This record gives sequence, C-alpha cells and structure tokens, in this order.
Amino acid sequence: MAIVILLFVLIFYGFSYHYKSNIRPRIIGARGEHEVAKKLSRLNKRKYLVLNDVLLKFGDSTTQIDHIVVCKAGIFVIETKNYKGWIYGHEHAEYWTQSIYKFKKKLRNPIKQNWVHVFALKEILAPFGFIEYFPVVVFAGSGKLKHVTSSLPVIKTKKLRRAIKKSTQTDYLPPDIMKQITDTLLESNITDRKENRRHIKRVKKQVKEKKNQIGGRSCPNCGGKLVIKGGKYGRFYGCLSFPKCRYTIKC
Repeated sequence: MAIVILLFVLIFYGFSYHYKSNIRPRIIGARGEHEVAKKLSRLNKRKYLVLNDVLLKFGDSTTQIDHIVVCKAGIFVIETKNYKGWIYGHEHAEYWTQSIYKFKKKLRNPIKQNWVHVFALKEILAPFGFIEYFPVVVFAGSGKLKHVTSSLPVIKTKKLRRAIKKSTQTDYLPPDIMKQITDTLLESNITDRKENRRHIKRVKKQVKEKKNQIGGRSCPNCGGKLVIKGGKYGRFYGCLSFPKCRYTIKC
C-alpha cells in the first residue's frame, strides 16, 4: 500500500512540474493571442485581411507568427506577449526583464523575434515585389510597459487598432493583390501537428544554447567576447565588436 501511495505522489508531482514548466506558459500565451485576435476581428474585413497563428518554413527551420494583417498600406506583423508586472527593455538588447516586486525574470527580446518573422515573410512574398512591413509588439494582460525604449511600436492591446489605422493612410496594395498575398500565406502555412511540436522543441533548444553562450561570456550573435560596460541604466555586458555588433544584456 505504501508503495502505491509513493508512486501516486511521484506521478502527481511529476505532472505538476510538467504543467508549470511546459503547459501553463503556453496557455497564458494563448490567452494573450486570443485577446489580440478578438481585437483584430473588429477591423473592417474588406480593408483588413487578418491571419492568426501562422507557422512558416524559414531556411532550415520554422517561425511562428502570432498575427498578420494585410491592408492597402502593406503588412502588419504582430508579436503578442502576455505578462504580469513591469516590463523593461531596449530594442537592441537580447533579453528584456519582467519585474514583479522583488521577482525578476528575463524574456527574449520580442522585437528581435518579430524581425525574424518579417524576414520570413519577405522571403515567401518576394514574387510580389516591394511591400511595406510594419512590425508591432503587443503586450496583452495586466503587464505595464516601463522604460521600454524602441523606435518600433511596443504597445498594449487597447492601442492596437488605432495604431494600425493610423499607419494605413497610403494606398499601395489593391484588393486583388491583398487577396493573393493572404492566399499565398495560407498555402505556405504549416498545419501539421508534428511540425508544430518540432518547432517548439527548436525554439527551446535555441534559447538554451543562447543562455549557455552568455554563461561562457561569449556573444550569442557573433561569437565575440562580452565585456562589462556602464551606461545610463547601470552595468551591462556588451560585445567587444561594437559598433559592428550591438548585442547587450544586463549583468
């Protein structure tokens, strides 16, 4: 009987750890994406063509794009995050910081993540010629943006539709080309569940590798040496190859 109880406890705590470390973050992320998708669904469907949760082949890997909005001015590429607390970050830093009282956690720079999405779209949509791209990072949930410095929009969900409409004053893409673009993206979208799981594993592996490189004090972008520097917001690690490489991370 004691062995049965022990096995039950081990299984329960094993599932609890797996849930907290793997399933729960994905559920929270999905909530944020749902919130943004709901906001985008209120756009005029004749003027704005919206695609959600698109997985595309990019080189030898894949990249997952939370939301794409095709309109007459070009393509909005939207990366969604869902965090509590205060968010700090700079557009050139490798990691940003989430702060909840004394608790601090690093998160990947969403702007850099989103540029990968833009590059993937440019590759797939190259036959269409020049297209204007508008990368946007949206924070859903209760998190507050504190000291986020970026030349690109990093906004809360409530400001998203206004930001899109404000940037669509130019009339560049006719309706038929907009439809062709969305059809091309839908055809390129990977819906195979096994490929989705492989994509998640690749992302986790890349994050782990970058953390290991930082632990060894080498730049994850160019392989150069990281040195301690001082700036307006305190000490940080910067690449010795600056200004050729602008990688930075907080000490």
